[in-house]
Amino acid sequence: MENLLIVNADDFGLSKGQNYGIIEACRHGVVTSTTALINGDAIDHAALLSREVPELGVGMHFVLTLGMPLSPMPGLTREGHLGKWIWEMAEQDALPLDEIARELDCQFNRFVDVFGREPTHIDSHHHVHMIPAIFPIVAEFARRKGVAMRVDREVQALHGLSFFSVPTTEGFSSAFYGEEIGDALFLQVLDDSAARGETSLEVMAHPAFVDNIVRKSAYCWPRLAELDVLTSASLKYAIAERGYRLGTFSDV
Repeated sequence: MENLLIVNADDFGLSKGQNYGIIEACRHGVVTSTTALINGDAIDHAALLSREVPELGVGMHFVLTLGMPLSPMPGLTREGHLGKWIWEMAEQDALPLDEIARELDCQFNRFVDVFGREPTHIDSHHHVHMIPAIFPIVAEFARRKGVAMRVDREVQALHGLSFFSVPTTEGFSSAFYGEEIGDALFLQVLDDSAARGETSLEVMAHPAFVDNIVRKSAYCWPRLAELDVLTSASLKYAIAERGYRLGTFSDV
């Protein structure tokens, strides 16, 4: 029996270069899924491109650390913008949870307006949905909407988080990341998952062409390296050889 592998490219809608990289990695590589930054500068461009690649599963990348929110969030924003101070606020037990719940609903509704359909699943920029105070809000929302979600099992176990009956993969890995990008790193992720006995796995990725917006990211040039790896014929062969079939969250 084949194991399910979902290769999800985060940050769809961040920029045109990011969008083109994700589409390239889907058309000519192993990326099967992506998640959209609904407040991203190039979100309309992303939606337009996605219609040309219907096999690409598109989920929602819930954003609480970048750009401007879609709803008033005076308790979380600074000068109208979101930022990485969210973790400091979480440590101080000062998160405006009602505002976060409302913003989640606004971003979901905006996704439906832009893409013309509901997302295949929900995850988040910088993994904010795994913050213990935020996780149950997102999990309950996903359950109510009937969509899947990304669950980092290590974080879940560390904090004892429960997620009801929300569809998800047995395994998730963010290890395909950093300066040592290559086929070997990707395949090590699969081998580690298989050793844990997981029959379904999501691998997070960030393939992109570098443009002026991507250049501002602290994680810039490795995105181009990821694109090279994820579109290599040898990687696709090695994945199949290990008994994995590529799919989306619709297969969970």
